[in-house]
Amino acid sequence: MKLNVIRQIWLMSKYAIYGMLIQGLCYSFILAKSGHSQPVSIEDVYLSVNMEDVTLKQALSEIESKSDFYFSFHDVTLEKKRITLNKHQESLANLLREISSETNLKFKRVNDNIHISEKEVGPTAMVEEVLNPIQRSVSGTVTSSEDGEPLPGVNILVKGTINGTVTDFNGDFKVNVEVEEDVLVFSYIGFISKEVVVANQSTINVALDLDITSLSEVVVIGYGQQEKKDVTGVIEEVNAESFNKGAIVNADQLIAGKVAGVQIISNSGEPGGQTSIRIRGGTSLSASNEPLYVIDGVPVDNSPHNPGAFQSGRNPLNFINPNDIESFTVLKDASAAAIYGSRAANGVIIITTKKGNRGGEGSVTYDGWMSVANPIKMVDVLSADEFRKVVTDKAPDRVDLLGSSNTDWQDQIYQNGFGQNHAVSFSGGGENTGFRASIGHLDQDGIVKSSNTKRTSVGINYNQRLFEDKLKIDANLKVSDTKDRYAPNGIIGGTVSMDPTQAVYDANSEWGGYYEYDNDLGNKNPVAELNLTEDYGKTFRSLGNVQFDYELPYIDGLNAKLNLGYDITSGERKRFLPNNLRSQYTDSGEIRRANFRKESKLLDFFLDYNKRLDGINSKVSATAGYSYQDFANEFPEFRAWDLSSNLLGSNSAAPASSNSSAINILENKLISFWGRVNYGFKDKYLLTLTLRRDGSSRFGESNKWGTFPSAAFAWRIFDESFMEGVASGPFLSDLKLRVGWGVTGNQEIGDYKFIPTYTYGDNLAQYQFGDQFYTTLRPNGYDPNLKWEETESINVGLDYELIDGRLYGSIEYYQKNTSDLLSNITVPAGSNLTNIILTNIGSLENKGFEFTINSVVVSKPDVTWNLGFNISTNKNKITKLTNFEDPDFKGYPTGGISGGVGNNIQINRVGESINSFFVFKHKKDASGNPLLDGVDHNEDGEINLADIYEDTNGDDQVNDLDKVTYKNPAADLSFGLTSQLNVKNFDFSFTLRGNSGNYVYNNVASNGAYYNRIITEITPSNLVSSINETNFTSPQYFSDIYIENASFLRMDNMTLGYSFNQLQKMKLRLYGTIQNLFVITDYTGLDPEIGNISGNNGTPRFGIDDNAYPRARTYMLGLSLGF
Repeated sequence: MKLNVIRQIWLMSKYAIYGMLIQGLCYSFILAKSGHSQPVSIEDVYLSVNMEDVTLKQALSEIESKSDFYFSFHDVTLEKKRITLNKHQESLANLLREISSETNLKFKRVNDNIHISEKEVGPTAMVEEVLNPIQRSVSGTVTSSEDGEPLPGVNILVKGTINGTVTDFNGDFKVNVEVEEDVLVFSYIGFISKEVVVANQSTINVALDLDITSLSEVVVIGYGQQEKKDVTGVIEEVNAESFNKGAIVNADQLIAGKVAGVQIISNSGEPGGQTSIRIRGGTSLSASNEPLYVIDGVPVDNSPHNPGAFQSGRNPLNFINPNDIESFTVLKDASAAAIYGSRAANGVIIITTKKGNRGGEGSVTYDGWMSVANPIKMVDVLSADEFRKVVTDKAPDRVDLLGSSNTDWQDQIYQNGFGQNHAVSFSGGGENTGFRASIGHLDQDGIVKSSNTKRTSVGINYNQRLFEDKLKIDANLKVSDTKDRYAPNGIIGGTVSMDPTQAVYDANSEWGGYYEYDNDLGNKNPVAELNLTEDYGKTFRSLGNVQFDYELPYIDGLNAKLNLGYDITSGERKRFLPNNLRSQYTDSGEIRRANFRKESKLLDFFLDYNKRLDGINSKVSATAGYSYQDFANEFPEFRAWDLSSNLLGSNSAAPASSNSSAINILENKLISFWGRVNYGFKDKYLLTLTLRRDGSSRFGESNKWGTFPSAAFAWRIFDESFMEGVASGPFLSDLKLRVGWGVTGNQEIGDYKFIPTYTYGDNLAQYQFGDQFYTTLRPNGYDPNLKWEETESINVGLDYELIDGRLYGSIEYYQKNTSDLLSNITVPAGSNLTNIILTNIGSLENKGFEFTINSVVVSKPDVTWNLGFNISTNKNKITKLTNFEDPDFKGYPTGGISGGVGNNIQINRVGESINSFFVFKHKKDASGNPLLDGVDHNEDGEINLADIYEDTNGDDQVNDLDKVTYKNPAADLSFGLTSQLNVKNFDFSFTLRGNSGNYVYNNVASNGAYYNRIITEITPSNLVSSINETNFTSPQYFSDIYIENASFLRMDNMTLGYSFNQLQKMKLRLYGTIQNLFVITDYTGLDPEIGNISGNNGTPRFGIDDNAYPRARTYMLGLSLGF
């Protein structure tokens, strides 16, 4: 019943929103018209007033409320003049004459405006009326008084009217006025507003002064905004001007290297490939480690579209056009993020999109680029001649299996990947409305043939102000349609393994005209796999919301806010493997299709109170609200094989003799109550308290609700009296100490983990009862007492400014302790028919330092240079992993690798970092080279593991008990350096980024550098060139020599641009960018930054280099226009 009521409320609210939007649009069109009805003389307007000893301002306000006229004035004081006025049905003209006689003021009526000015000496009319004024135009330029630069987007309003405009990109404006007494009001964010009397001027040039008081930035926080100087938590904002440049497909790449403690790792170089973000390290072993994304006030589900299954789409954030984004705000510590409660354990990233400006002329912008990408590096394998020699030496009886060609298989699958992107936006509005609309199109080829992504996106932002700005309505809509083509899985590994002496094509081949081995278990031709496979996906996503902000009467500073939002994603993926594809020798071809639909609906309602208490030198703000969000997902899938024909491709399963289908339907709901109080005393002592109470359907009745509190305190040391001597000097400009504590949660564990679920058996698992066969149902393991993972964190920070703000930044220390860690543990098999279940059994610790410094190196009219540098450290350690005491317990293996069956190269163990490598210590010779296998180095008459691996536990034998934890994938230190230089019309920028202390397991080398690949495998496989150094006969998967130092320094992007001087009213900029210009590293694999997708829920496994799609170097040329 409750759900039905909520659904009805939602539906009614939705239609109400549509109605209000249509109404608001109609208002804006009406207000945009400049027509007037026949003017009525003030001699014919009658009013009744009863005012005793009131100020003139009060009297005029009373008249405004009883008529359709508005008063304007300039250099006139109204508060000191008092009058008494008692009249019944008196003409407005006579009322003004009486006021004029008492106050020495005169009035001039023009249309709906009555202008007030001081009487001149000598005879003059007390009341003047102009019913049909003649308009004239005034033009000019608005600049900054500090550097003389023109200011675009300055609001210019004729005081007391709705007539106005905004400056264009060159700071120019033109506005119509009616009388010489008109006053132009110039206003711009960050500058002091200025009023100018028109008089007889036709040209008015204005220089606006910086408003030092407003330069304290306003930053986005959870459910609101706050002045940066009052922030008590760790909040870092990156705006559009500071974004990374280049061929950006994934929106999260805009801030790579920009924020201390935030690592953005590409799991694939495929266009649109998924990325993983870590904020101050991971907090979970089994749940998600990704941050919560909030886009224009809507928290979104950024998990893969179909976790752990065949799916379309790549990066769930790809639907956003990067050109539409105004800023990223990162909430890093619990005191800032706890307002989001159960989803904030891994931090919060708030994405704010660009909005339209109210008032004045519209603007149009265009940004477009074209690019070409090529591979930086390929896996170093033996050439055809080198391979023939090795086969001749090591396996002479297999020489007859070799071919006569010289094929570079990697070169056969790679290409130059061409790309283009076009983005157009339109913005403008009236006095009470603003809008921005954009459309973008991206077409990006990958460097592996057949991989491609295409995206068309539309964005609309509309804001409306009603009832004298008491009601504010903001509507946001993002829609995208993405089409992907995927490279076959394992294609990179296929090129590494394939015999380089074989030809690509064979005209006599039954396998589509490609050379293939006769043996079904031999290596497959990777070019055939690439060209014959059809693998397509398409994804539609729409995200939108409407926010209402109403200033409530009677209580000054109290606002009621309502946020209604939705997020809908749908799509499909279809893959066709023809029956003449060699890898389909068993299945005889396959058609696989999967659809999905994900929906979420959001309702937020909260009250917001802001009050300055001057009597006690304090200010208070408070927020309290309710949130409801539900998620509904469907994942149907169909698979057919044993194809008798390839004629219809993936469009029909009719020729298939075998098929299967499945559907997953998932739902979850989150209900929340939350509040926050900010208190400031003397603008020096700042306190923030938050509390959130979340109820999630993902947990059982006993653990459904969680409470997440936080507290933070900040002290503006710089404003203390004992700092006066220091503050008066040129060195220190500001200093603020912050201390924060909080508890956040992690509910991203998937659905239905706490209740019994059942899996249907296939036709191989049926039960016979008489002559009838029945499908079986297998119960899955579950723990009914699952609860939140909770992360308690503390943060101590220091914000500083030096040399009048030329140097500024922060220093942070943090510690995060995660308890009730979810992990899969071994249990006795019982009625669940499983020996592994997910339960809360562990704890984890992260701690580290962050340092950020930004510098305004040069600030002159023709030259500006800004530098930014950040560096961070993070150490994580598992502090508990079982709910029992067992001295022989070594930990839980993880990190599956290629080679062998069920091999894992990593382990989670108490006292060690997450995903630490778990390997043997390989013995070295006098030159430091690893000892060869198959040799009796111990001279004991036996060849075993002890010949090459160390006996670490001293029991005189070598087995799995001698494996040790050795290094881990997490970096000890991460840093980023950004530079932005402008010299006259030229601009130059770059972003350098690096890690130190991160290690990678080179699975490509461990699985490709041993001679048995040509001696004992079904068909001879090529070898990785490191075989020349190791000369192993058998694979040494668990040797520590494959754990490589992957520290690196990467030039992410470098951009050079030129902005032309004014061309008519158009701004023009040309630019060129190189992405991934160079990487300096000792790592021998393709890329030191690696994170492969594997395991449950599609979660990344970091630090295992296995068949990864490499990243490209991209060159691009771009053009930006504005008018």
